[in-house]
Amino acid sequence: MIKKIKFPELKNENFTIVPIPFADELLSSWIVRTAYAHKTHPHTFVNQYLNYRPYSFFLTESDITLDKTMIKIIEEKSHHKIDVHSLMLTTYSGFLQENIYENNPTIFFTHQKYCSVCLREDKVPYFRKTWRVVFYNICHTHQCRLYEYCPSCKTNLDISKMYENELPYTHCHHCGFELKKGRKLPIHKKYISSLEYQNKIFRVIHDGYIQLGETSIYSFLFFEIFSKLSKLILLNKKHVFINKHPLFSLIKNAKQQNVNHPIFKKIDAKAQSGLFGLIIYIFDDFPHNLESYILQNKLTYYNMTTKVPYIPFWYETTVNAISPQYLPHSMMVTKEEVEYAKQYLMSIGKAINKVNLTLLFGCNFYSKDNNLHFYLN
Repeated sequence: MIKKIKFPELKNENFTIVPIPFADELLSSWIVRTAYAHKTHPHTFVNQYLNYRPYSFFLTESDITLDKTMIKIIEEKSHHKIDVHSLMLTTYSGFLQENIYENNPTIFFTHQKYCSVCLREDKVPYFRKTWRVVFYNICHTHQCRLYEYCPSCKTNLDISKMYENELPYTHCHHCGFELKKGRKLPIHKKYISSLEYQNKIFRVIHDGYIQLGETSIYSFLFFEIFSKLSKLILLNKKHVFINKHPLFSLIKNAKQQNVNHPIFKKIDAKAQSGLFGLIIYIFDDFPHNLESYILQNKLTYYNMTTKVPYIPFWYETTVNAISPQYLPHSMMVTKEEVEYAKQYLMSIGKAINKVNLTLLFGCNFYSKDNNLHFYLN
């Protein structure tokens, strides 16, 4: 394997060998395979042929951030046999997120995961784009869980590196373990619905929309609210209604990592499959399951919408219909009524706060529009 060579003239040369990309192959996977076809270390290959300084091509998340100029260069060096954009994660733009570009990477991608059975069955092993999507944690072909790190040493994968500069990308760069030898990770029959819910998510991604009742909603507007519901479930422990679902046990005692944002990346892939399944379950039989979740957890409009940067109209109107932000103008709440309500809450041992007053009156004590919050002073 050629490493650390310096042939400046190569930056003006086309690739000698151009492998044909496989179905759903990731750009970094194809670049690595192309480097190996040239018997060259991937870091050296991109440095010599693409004039990237060592490592930078892979460190800068080329699957998302590769600019138009470099895309053109790679296509020219590949004799225009390759559509580079089709290998990039930006093909999910407009589906997972409205726009995915260099300075706006989506929260819905994660580090490299893989299916050991897929690698065993591949004539030429390669890594899929789908494996980078945070929602994809179960191989739909083999109905087994994906590995999110090396089975032997638990290190995150980096296929651009080589173990001791000897073993190829099909081995862990840290310990040398051959990735395809990882045992198949079965799904307990109790949790098989997580695969069904995952398939629902990917149908939404594929179609570009989801049908909720009589309304068709763009997929990226649907996924906008996943972080909010994840926070309610994982951080605020709003578990009533979903705690009867079999998937709840996957997240009940899930260990959370020290990750700030987004919250669903605090848990491992197995727990994520349970979490995302439960969120889809909340939107089943729309809007009845969502209504049950909101009402049984005593959630207000404020609880459901606060700290959502961009509240999709479909979500705002649905939540407002279940837990109104305000009462019609003809219905007024007086200061005297609030005082009686305070006495009532005190008599039944409940806290006098905005949450309980909102639930009691059905109007929003958080809003600055109706001035109800002044009655708490």
